[in-house]
Amino acid sequence: MEAKFYEKIDEFYDIAYPFLMRYEAENNLPLKVLISLNQNKEQYGEEAPLLFSLKDSKTIKIIALRTPPHDLIIAYNDNMEDIDILVDELYDQKKKIPGVLSFKEAADTFAKLWSKKNSLRCNLIRRERVFKLIEVSEEYIGNMGFSVASKTHQTLVLKWAREMIKEALADAPEGIVDHTIKNITKEFEENEYRFYLLFNNGVPVSMARKGGKTPNGNFLNFVYTPPSLRRKGYATECVAKLSKLILEEGNKYCFLFTDLSNPISNSIYQKIGYRPVIDEHHYKFYEN
Repeated sequence: MEAKFYEKIDEFYDIAYPFLMRYEAENNLPLKVLISLNQNKEQYGEEAPLLFSLKDSKTIKIIALRTPPHDLIIAYNDNMEDIDILVDELYDQKKKIPGVLSFKEAADTFAKLWSKKNSLRCNLIRRERVFKLIEVSEEYIGNMGFSVASKTHQTLVLKWAREMIKEALADAPEGIVDHTIKNITKEFEENEYRFYLLFNNGVPVSMARKGGKTPNGNFLNFVYTPPSLRRKGYATECVAKLSKLILEEGNKYCFLFTDLSNPISNSIYQKIGYRPVIDEHHYKFYEN
């Protein structure tokens, strides 16, 4: 086995990209991160990313990456036998791993081994599911106004984004919240409009964001409706409209992540046409 940490993004990209593309839907998040890093190494901050591969003489066994301050991502693979090597290599290199996000079998195994090796405790903070859509159910498109959020909507989008993060990721450090808001602000400043708004009689009532791109797809995030406006079908229509737009732009499919503790959102997305791909677990590590 050859374990390797990379300093050069392009060298890692050449190894990781073909591996991730074998399961594009399952690996839509690490693919998005990899593509973004290849375009701009400091996309997620000035601290160097962690880039790792494990391979034998014939095949790649593991691809893992981390963009500080975010958690370790282990790419999907159908072989679970070598997670212990990843743990040992990270430990030997004295890498700091605040958490791990991966398909549930890998996340569970890594969390157990890493916490034991480092005398830490691990908490499962979220159970998520990756969904994929290839066709939108037209009955949910609706007839409300829908458009990209311009600079005139920046204040509202930033407010809603912060509320959404704190609601969905209650345990997220304030530093990560601020970092995310800073990146959204930068999108507006650089006229890179990714947020879309649904309007009822000219008033914004829900939003969704066109997130990272994979070669054949695009995923949605920051789906949010203020509490006072919920249960009116706004999020359903907003997601349906943006999903249709993404497909019309030439993508084969859309992706999104859902929190399995929220059965309402999971039901909404499946009505629109999203179908489950894989379940993921997100762990955090803490000192005993």
